[in-house]
Amino acid sequence: MENKYKENVSSIDAIIETLYSVISGQKGEKRDWDLFRYLFLEDAKCVLYERDLEGIVRPRYLSPDDYVNGIGDWLENKRTTDFFENELHKTVEVFGPIAHGWSTYESFHSKEDEVPYMRGINSFQLLFHDNRWWIVNLYWTRETPQNPIPKKYLPK
Repeated sequence: MENKYKENVSSIDAIIETLYSVISGQKGEKRDWDLFRYLFLEDAKCVLYERDLEGIVRPRYLSPDDYVNGIGDWLENKRTTDFFENELHKTVEVFGPIAHGWSTYESFHSKEDEVPYMRGINSFQLLFHDNRWWIVNLYWTRETPQNPIPKKYLPK
């Protein structure tokens, strides 16, 4: 697997771009979940911060496998529309082998859509180890009227 996915984890830009490409696709289209799992360090977490079924905003912690089995299954099989997520802007800070990336995203129901139906920020904690980048944690939340995306995380 190392050689097959080596380019996908060779840089911070590559690993973040790969994540977006894996989760995006047409409804019913199979995603490369082996590649998705390959992006994450062992014991990594995917953390979404949004309203639960009771309407309370709180974090929800998922392993990459939990993501694939829950959100991934929903993306492939239960959505009524396609799902494409693109990076709008990125800010990255690096100190030695650790990095943090703020990746502002916009989501579309199809490739042809010009206006996103949702925007938000993905927070990537990354580690350079064993000659490659790993996602240690991926944490995200949507933009809302009460929580607009700060200008510094939008294109100039």
